[in-house]
Amino acid sequence: MYAEPPIPLDAVRDALERSGYLMESRLVRLLTAADFFVEPNVSHKDPRTGKAREIDMTAESASGSFRRGVCVKTTFVIEAVNNRFPIVLLTERPSSPNADFESYVKFGTSPNPCPFLNEIHIYDEKGADWNNLFSQFCALSKKSGKEELMASHPDDIYSSLLKAAEYTEDQVAEFEAWTENETGKYWRLFVWHPMLVVSGQLLTAKFSPEGTVLLQEVQIARLEFNWHDGDSRKTTVIEVVREDFLLQRLDAIRAQDDSLEERIHDLKASHKSLDDTLG
Repeated sequence: MYAEPPIPLDAVRDALERSGYLMESRLVRLLTAADFFVEPNVSHKDPRTGKAREIDMTAESASGSFRRGVCVKTTFVIEAVNNRFPIVLLTERPSSPNADFESYVKFGTSPNPCPFLNEIHIYDEKGADWNNLFSQFCALSKKSGKEELMASHPDDIYSSLLKAAEYTEDQVAEFEAWTENETGKYWRLFVWHPMLVVSGQLLTAKFSPEGTVLLQEVQIARLEFNWHDGDSRKTTVIEVVREDFLLQRLDAIRAQDDSLEERIHDLKASHKSLDDTLG
């Protein structure tokens, strides 16, 4: 016997859809079917409190040519937001010599010193620039019983951004630790790509020369997210992408990584031929 009448399944389904949990399930199913290795609910220790936190998921390509002695791959660090109302990126990031430009791409290479960085310019390849880059975000919502939209800086979205940034930073540090004694047998380029995936409207706000606010619906934009790791100030560029555009974006990066791996493999073969000749 139930203590209370059973909850109608439609009501349970509506609650799940509002919560965003079903969105995470959709993303896992989508990416797995598209030949990605997906790890949902990845545990991550909060460096400030020592408590476990969870990244919604990470994903990396399950396909590849597996060129001998070379590996280029991107790990997508994904937080999902099921937004009923628009999320807006605003305040275009102007170019500045004071920008933490080297933090715009989170990557690690091995061995050290890296033999291919003079030929493969990672910041150029991965678009570490100010194109479509914003420095603020807000989300719209409605107060209960009112029709007027309100713009705010929600704690849940900020928490998602912070978790993705912290996890990415930790993964780069772990890579550097386990490859510090590499001798050159393997050449690696590993990239960590944090993303906030939204189910609803995504907008950017820009100004016309006359000062009019220009709102545009977009599929993807970039956010410069500044945060603190203890006393250290950190910068992480996080892509914000609509759910219906996610697979197209990931496939483009997967194809780029394959091209980079082929070029690095050719460089490694050239180095070996030169060493054999000199030897």
